[in-house]
Amino acid sequence: MSEVRESLAAERLKTIQQHLSLTSSISDVAANLNSSSITSEKYTPKAQPYEPFRPVKTIIVGTGISGVAAAVLLSKKVRNHTVKVYEKNSRVGGTWAINTYPGTRCDVPSHAYQLTFAPNTKWTEYYPKQSEIQEYYENIITDYGIRDKISFSHEVTKATWLPSSSQWEVQVTNLLTGETVVDQADFFVSAPGRLNSIHFPPIPGLSDFKGKLIHTAAWDHNYDYKGKKIAIIGNGASGQQILPNLVNDVAHIDHYVRSKVWISPTFRAELHEATSAAPGGPKFSAEQKKEWEQDPASYLKYRKALESGFHGTLAGSVKGSLQNQALRESIVKTMLKRLNGDEEWLARVLPNYAPGCKRLTPAPGYLESLLQPHVAYIPDAIVSATATGLVTADGKTREVDAIIAATGFKGGYVPRFPTIGIDGVDLRGKWGYESTPGYPETYFGVMAPSFPNYFFLLQAQGNGQGGTVPLQAETTATYIAKVIRKIQTQSYSSLNPTVEATRDFNAIVSSYFEDKVTTDTCNSWFKPVKQHIINSPTNSVDTTNLSSNAQRVAIAWPGTGHHRFDILRDPRWEDFHFGRRRDAGVNRYEYFGNGDTARETRFIAAKNKGKKDGEDVRWEGGGWQESFEDGGKNDVTPYLKEVGKVDLELLHEVWNE
Repeated sequence: MSEVRESLAAERLKTIQQHLSLTSSISDVAANLNSSSITSEKYTPKAQPYEPFRPVKTIIVGTGISGVAAAVLLSKKVRNHTVKVYEKNSRVGGTWAINTYPGTRCDVPSHAYQLTFAPNTKWTEYYPKQSEIQEYYENIITDYGIRDKISFSHEVTKATWLPSSSQWEVQVTNLLTGETVVDQADFFVSAPGRLNSIHFPPIPGLSDFKGKLIHTAAWDHNYDYKGKKIAIIGNGASGQQILPNLVNDVAHIDHYVRSKVWISPTFRAELHEATSAAPGGPKFSAEQKKEWEQDPASYLKYRKALESGFHGTLAGSVKGSLQNQALRESIVKTMLKRLNGDEEWLARVLPNYAPGCKRLTPAPGYLESLLQPHVAYIPDAIVSATATGLVTADGKTREVDAIIAATGFKGGYVPRFPTIGIDGVDLRGKWGYESTPGYPETYFGVMAPSFPNYFFLLQAQGNGQGGTVPLQAETTATYIAKVIRKIQTQSYSSLNPTVEATRDFNAIVSSYFEDKVTTDTCNSWFKPVKQHIINSPTNSVDTTNLSSNAQRVAIAWPGTGHHRFDILRDPRWEDFHFGRRRDAGVNRYEYFGNGDTARETRFIAAKNKGKKDGEDVRWEGGGWQESFEDGGKNDVTPYLKEVGKVDLELLHEVWNE
């Protein structure tokens, strides 16, 4: 019987060899044909095992929350992957690295304002201080092996798509030496954030001011404000935080406001309220932190209950809805209480637009500080500055020792440096406010037509309405990883969304926000109109003369956070133009190789490690075990699980099995 089996095996081997010799005989001919002229039914790919994860490289700009999330996840979710990160600041954290003014803290709870894969039981307060957030991200880049991939004090000044090599060429300036270097990568990820490029108001004569001029995002900790007369320009988040933190130390404050703002009790109804006495909300006791550290299930339960409050429908965002009216009434009640019931003061600060048009802010202690006798609330526009103070539209000059610009950031949703795509198109001009359509026209808030292998995080249309910033960044980075793996594993060189798909998406966006409070009459960084205001010498602008596109909501996805997460879960490959690698120019399936896989080749090598000639290696012997210990990369049976641990929803769908 054994002789029969050996004879059959030999015959089968001969047949396979004959087949292989026939198919390989046409390979040289096929190599000289282009894909449109192939008529043969045979093609022999390269004679090597299929290795899905060819070497690729990605350059990331920025180490704020989104940049760190992208660096960690892309390093883990794409194999054989080099990740390089450039950061213009000297440390990690983005806005939390540069904003160090008195009272800087987040108005989102600490246990929700963290990466979902790196929960921290050691937060000290419900609403964390800037220093704690920045320290958290310092620990992340160390714990996840990202620090060595980052070049700090390196600013990207230009990025250009090279069609000849299907790569991005990135110019980078070393801010410490002034040296310019050029780097290249297959993929370019922009994560510079929106809240880190300082904006000083373009007030005529401001440079002539002889006192102290400072921006909240470039705080001088050596300057002594005690007993001084201070001007604070702006009542956004930084203005609201710094006023109550300086009010008891200075002699006088002139507080200049361009527009009125809603001061909500909390960011979400289910959260603890921060107060002037406890701006960080409740403190976490040592016992509580120890319990969470020792009982992960208890900590997870707390996190789920907390973060569930950030999800749900958006009925309250509809203009004129009962839910939005109820929100208005609740906020008015809170504001009146903080103003000690003073109806006249309430009338002075109450906005005339719907709550939610701008981002709601809790601002503990802000309204209370306005009541102080040495605080002047000034809604008049600033028209100029002198050597000693500021001049308003009513002709009045107010002298001060220091001017604090709590005036936010510039840049908006348009790249800060030339970003050159196909045919030399600069994305800054394409998305500029004087171009057509006059706003950032993105594909799903992640990509743009004519800019292959280019991605961005937390930019225009990149934020679902619900869910925290870290979660939004993680889901976007995961989507980017899926796109990179598509290019990496299937002989493609590039990918970019079609104009048609992009315009269809933006038509949905334009329609979705028509009845939402975000399109009300406020001036907000949610909209492109904000940039018109920033560029105005008077820091104000008549919005009635602007294109309707300038009032378009730029920040948000047309739906909830979960709506965005679900839709981005599976990329729509039919929405893209693909570029094919040169070695696949004849046959798109060149990557098939010789029919073996690199995984099996490595597995056999591990299995036979230490084997002597002629020796039979049993399944449990030799180097067999090593095939399971290399992160699963050589495991040929990853689909086998322990009894009772098979998840049928994920069976045979996990990308790295």
